[in-house]
Parts: sequence; C-alpha cells; structure tokens
Amino acid sequence: MGFDHHRWTLLVISGGLTAFCLACQPQPNGGVPTISFSTPVSTIESLRQPEQVERSVPLTGSVTQKLPILNGWLYQLDDGTGQVWVSTQQASPAVGSRVSVQGLLRYEAIVINGTDVGDYYLEEQQRQLQQSVPSTPQVN
Repeated sequence: MGFDHHRWTLLVISGGLTAFCLACQPQPNGGVPTISFSTPVSTIESLRQPEQVERSVPLTGSVTQKLPILNGWLYQLDDGTGQVWVSTQQASPAVGSRVSVQGLLRYEAIVINGTDVGDYYLEEQQRQLQQSVPSTPQVN
C-alpha cells in the first residue's frame, strides 16, 4: 500500500489541535454570545503570506465543504477572495452556513520531489454562525 499524502496531511493537521474561546461576550437577557474581534476581519486572499503564519486572524465567509478527520472536522471557508480550510474539534457548521471565525493561521509544508506543495489553514479558536435576516412577507 503506497503513501497517501492527502491522508497524511489531514492526520498531521488534526493531531493535537485544540479549540478554545478567547473573546466571547455575554449578551444581555441570556442571549447567545457573540465574537468580539479586536482587529478588522481579514480576507482569505491576504492571509497567504509567510509573515501571517502563527497569527490569530478573524474571517467571515460561507462553508463550501466539510470533511471528518481524526479528533474533529475540516471545513472550507470561502469569503469571495479565496478559500481556506479550517480545522475544528467542534461539530462542523453545515455546508452553506455563513460563519465568522477567529483562528490561528498555520502552514503545513508538504514536500514532493523537492517542491513544497503545502498550504495554509486556520486552526479554529472560536466561531459564530451568522444569522440571516428573515424576509418579511409581502402583503398586497
């Protein structure tokens, strides 16, 4: 049986990941906690730089795919500027959900024949589903 780089990458990404809440703000009247970002939301396109690695970044986007992995899930987030995989130990949001996530940017190097084909991913620290505004029925 040959070496499967994709499975190995998923195994490495899933190993030792921890999810924790850093900036949840309690809501009045026992409402759902919200995420308080201390910096503006980043774009996925702007993250693909080595100097961004190991920084905690906020993103907002739509979930386009999800994959179960050891000790959690990977879900792909698309913000219109690009896509990034997000690792979590929590249940994955549903495909099509819009979420805000705060996470630690990581880079997983995968060298094949001397070429690095690795990629960036986000280690989820906290997440909030975005509420869609219900449409009001039109009365004629």
